[in-house]
Amino acid sequence: MANHNNLSLLESLPQDLLGEILSQVASSSREDICQCVTVSRTISAATQDYRVFNKLSLRPQAMSPLLTFGRYHQLMNRCLQSDNPAAHYIEGLKQYFIHENTILGLFHLKKSAENSYDNGMLDWETSKRRADRCWRENKKSLRNIIIILKHEYTTNLMNNLPPTSCHINDLDTRCPKCYHYKQMRKFVNCI
Repeated sequence: MANHNNLSLLESLPQDLLGEILSQVASSSREDICQCVTVSRTISAATQDYRVFNKLSLRPQAMSPLLTFGRYHQLMNRCLQSDNPAAHYIEGLKQYFIHENTILGLFHLKKSAENSYDNGMLDWETSKRRADRCWRENKKSLRNIIIILKHEYTTNLMNNLPPTSCHINDLDTRCPKCYHYKQMRKFVNCI
């Protein structure tokens, strides 16, 4: 065991605080966390904190969920156990579109949404930009996944048809009456 006097200032912090600091590092860079593993035993142990896996950036995997079929199994399992929103998103896409397990897919997508936004809500009125950015990211994630147009998609589209006063063909102008229809239409057009 290392002598307490030989520890760096960072290593001498309580494990709980060190875990919190490393979770902030993890949210922006998985590579930096990988480097932390090699620094010392104390810091390496702190990288195993559930908060690190909860906030770990999985952006490359989220942009190409199919990568996780052959690789990243342990990482994905740890992140799912720690309720990482990106891990739930990736697993949701895989379950829903690849394995055609609607219930499990929606479960993971719901967990992702609950953990990603304030109060589990994406408030379109105050965050149209956030919704648009989310849609662009979703399109990137889905680009390599073959999606079959299901009857449920077109039925949902027709059930949410807004009044004609909503400029049905202008997908960028949205109001409370047409928001869900236009978002669903973007998805169906993407297939």
